[in-house]
Amino acid sequence: MPKFWGYIKNENYSVGCTGQTAYVYGKDSKELMKFKDIIYGYTPMFCPNKNIFIVKSTAGMIAVYSLDRLELIKKFRFSKVDGAQDDGFCFSQNGDYFYNIERHIDSLHTRISVYDTDRFELCNQFFSEVDSPVLRYIEYEENTNTYYVIGFKRNYDGIKSINFIAEFNGDKLLNERKLSNEKFDFITGYKSLELFGFTPKAKEWSSLKYLGYDLSNIEAVKVYLSNEH
Repeated sequence: MPKFWGYIKNENYSVGCTGQTAYVYGKDSKELMKFKDIIYGYTPMFCPNKNIFIVKSTAGMIAVYSLDRLELIKKFRFSKVDGAQDDGFCFSQNGDYFYNIERHIDSLHTRISVYDTDRFELCNQFFSEVDSPVLRYIEYEENTNTYYVIGFKRNYDGIKSINFIAEFNGDKLLNERKLSNEKFDFITGYKSLELFGFTPKAKEWSSLKYLGYDLSNIEAVKVYLSNEH
């Protein structure tokens, strides 16, 4: 197999992404298909309850694939801001919706866009205002039926002032908890590795490596935003 940036696996399939190509493998690790539909596509994710997966590109593209038919379902550009789209995304518990953190005005401004997973059409967008917080990662916690986000706020001079974890409830952030810079850097570094599937290549280039963390078995730590909230 190639050296993948991003790699995911479930009971029937595995998907690896090199940035230019997404490879699909069966249970026996036999290559079933490879796709070259978007560039800089590093992070794949399976959709719950649907036999599809997505690949997000740092160039502002999403590609959606059927595992039943082994074909591209849809490809679309979610932002014209190029080269900065490495923030988090997740599916709803039942797989009906896809939540994507997007850089939309420039690399300093984020929003959350929500897409249905039948046609991957835009349903809603949140935090598109210029003075909204900068969001980095989002995840769903099944036990509490809650979405959590991690991000930071800027002061009037545009300088980062407060790191936080909060509950995401529609267009609101609730019950914010402040984080130290050290804690924020660790959690966001961990969440980046998690999206990549803790591959050796992702670890090699991880910000946590340069902060001095031992990454040899960091996936065993199990960091959840809900636990840090």
